[in-house]
Amino acid sequence: MMNHIPLPTYKKIHALMPIPCVDVVIVHDGAVLLGLRLNKPAEGVYWFPGGRVQKGETLAAAAKRKAEEETGLTVKIVRQLGTEETMFPDGPFDGPTHTINVVFLATCKNPTNLKADSQNSDLKWFTKLPKNSPGYVKKFTKLALT
Repeated sequence: MMNHIPLPTYKKIHALMPIPCVDVVIVHDGAVLLGLRLNKPAEGVYWFPGGRVQKGETLAAAAKRKAEEETGLTVKIVRQLGTEETMFPDGPFDGPTHTINVVFLATCKNPTNLKADSQNSDLKWFTKLPKNSPGYVKKFTKLALT
């Protein structure tokens, strides 16, 4: 499995192609875990943990890895909730971002052991989403909790 793409190469890929990603809707006792993003895209917005799929990594393995990296939680993947694209005008490299996201539902056993990484300034459990939540977050939260 390739763990690292050199930054100049990744910038070229990012400029030319959609990026395959996973997002993880982690639920516990009727609440959904969201992180306040520090980086573009979606900077300053509460969003699901997630990110890029690595070469040779299954989608479910990527979802588990990203959830654990970004939250410090040990998660159990329950099922896929769906697939959707996101397109942001302000990506991480001063240009637009286009991702293809496979969204997973996950549960956790240790909901209080939260540890944010460099992607989020805050991690919170929400029983009611923030008013400014993007449609993407609302859609997959609803699917996860029904």
